[in-house]
Amino acid sequence: MEWTERLGTFIAERLPAAERVAVVNPRGMPAGASNVTLAFDLQVWAEGLEWRLPMVLRPQREDGILAPYDVGRQFRVMRALAATAVPVPAVLWFEPTGEVLGTPFFVMGRVRGETLPLFWSGRSPRLLAAAEALAAVHAVDWRSAGLGFLATGGADDPLEAELGPWRARAERLRIGRAPLLVGLGEWLRANRPADARLALLHGDPNPGNFLFAGDRVAAVVDWELAGLGDPRADLGFYAALQTVFGGMGGPHGETLLSEAYAAVTGRPLEALEYYEATGLYRMAVVMAGWAGRFGALSAGRTLDVIARRLEALLGPRWGG
Repeated sequence: MEWTERLGTFIAERLPAAERVAVVNPRGMPAGASNVTLAFDLQVWAEGLEWRLPMVLRPQREDGILAPYDVGRQFRVMRALAATAVPVPAVLWFEPTGEVLGTPFFVMGRVRGETLPLFWSGRSPRLLAAAEALAAVHAVDWRSAGLGFLATGGADDPLEAELGPWRARAERLRIGRAPLLVGLGEWLRANRPADARLALLHGDPNPGNFLFAGDRVAAVVDWELAGLGDPRADLGFYAALQTVFGGMGGPHGETLLSEAYAAVTGRPLEALEYYEATGLYRMAVVMAGWAGRFGALSAGRTLDVIARRLEALLGPRWGG
């Protein structure tokens, strides 16, 4: 039996009023280096009528640059956000056992929208709309929304809440004792901003994770890195992403996104250099996963780029 037939049977069991269900027109969707995303159309027949519904399948990868993966966690995040001001696709069904497709997966509605390249290239209404959507993420009362499962041990500490899972990834990749990560981790713990607070984070707010309908954000997608931490950590990760892949940002960690965020929230942003540094910690782990082993990473330019940027942000005696 084809996987589309198995998926159709799974969905039909959850639509008892349907006379027949079919999964048709499956195809890959543009996604980041880590995601697996498939689009399909769901045909449903009932009471002499036929519907064709646009859907998305998110299967769980067994390995990859952001392993370990957990699509059930993503499903729970998006389901919780459905009751908030954050626009997300509707998540419908989660299959945790792997018995249907050989791996866990979830199914969600497909939102019509336009994606953008990895970096903002100039100020625009869409940039402001993305900043507003990101501010809405950070404004979610994550405890009341049922997102307490994102808290790790030490979740009362915004830095630990954000970097704890990344230290675990580093250990899994056997790079936890890399001098850059050890030195940077110590510096970050010793220099926490006094005004840090705990909020819901998207985890990777690059332009490609916003779907636009005109100048409006129709949906925020790709929640696999969602977690808790200070809101500025999202802005810092975007700055770090830009540093590694698109060139240096502002002298204190500012980017077009952080400028737009400050404009839409009406609040100045302090200590952005610190939060780009947290993002650079994460990027070092990401790139180690990409390389497959730390030796391959250290042979390239990525760690040198990160180290030079840390000196520019934090000064030559930052401790790395």
